[in-house]
Amino acid sequence: MKEFIIRSISGLLYAILIIAAALYSDLSFIIVIFVFCSLALYEFQKLIQYKSPVPFILFGLIIYQFYNNKLNPYIHLSLLGLSILSNLFLTYLLFSKKIIKLIPYQKSALTLFYIVASSYFIIAMSSLSSSIENGIIISIYFLIWVNNSFAYILGRKFGKNLLFKEISPKKTWEGFWGGTLVCFMSSFLLIFYHPSYPAWTFPIASILIAVTSTVGDLVQSKFKRQALVKDSGSLIPGHGGFYDRMDSVLFTAPFIFLVLMIISYVS
Repeated sequence: MKEFIIRSISGLLYAILIIAAALYSDLSFIIVIFVFCSLALYEFQKLIQYKSPVPFILFGLIIYQFYNNKLNPYIHLSLLGLSILSNLFLTYLLFSKKIIKLIPYQKSALTLFYIVASSYFIIAMSSLSSSIENGIIISIYFLIWVNNSFAYILGRKFGKNLLFKEISPKKTWEGFWGGTLVCFMSSFLLIFYHPSYPAWTFPIASILIAVTSTVGDLVQSKFKRQALVKDSGSLIPGHGGFYDRMDSVLFTAPFIFLVLMIISYVS
């Protein structure tokens, strides 16, 4: 119970900071997410034993160009494609139960396309139109938090069948389906805040979020298993580090951005 209370309080403070920054202005949101993602990047580099300032410099340059509306559209699309391919590759390694080979060039690629590019698309969602300030990214965070929270709560209470016992001994199919169902039902609350999107957009997105956020968490757990550590860091009580806290949104962001981009284009 004590662990659950600590986890809940730290998670709530984390959520309040992100939502407050998003509602205040684009710049405040970008700064908060940039700091959080940079900390996650640092923890990831430490986890895979890779030290290089280049990803931090590139991340800073990309975000600077984005904020000033100077990022080349071809770079934007290239980052989207490479990020999704990287995440699909990690998904393949997860379900095929193969070792993630951390040779030098692969460490560089994973750092740039799995962490930096995905971090960029969390921030890039601030460019998507909504009836409230940064409404799209707030909605995505809301659905991820709902899914993860109810998967955790329902899994602890009703979970019997392990989802992926080799990687995560606490995740269960009961928790996954419970989290997915509550996430799907919660998505209907968002329809009225995004009238420019078709009514089915967020219910469909909620299912994608339930899948990608779970896979993202499992991928992160695989990295930790290979590194023989419990947490990626210790900065967030009850959650470990920032990479522990952001694994779901990092993995989910490029997929959701692509879906919303396609829907906006078709609409």
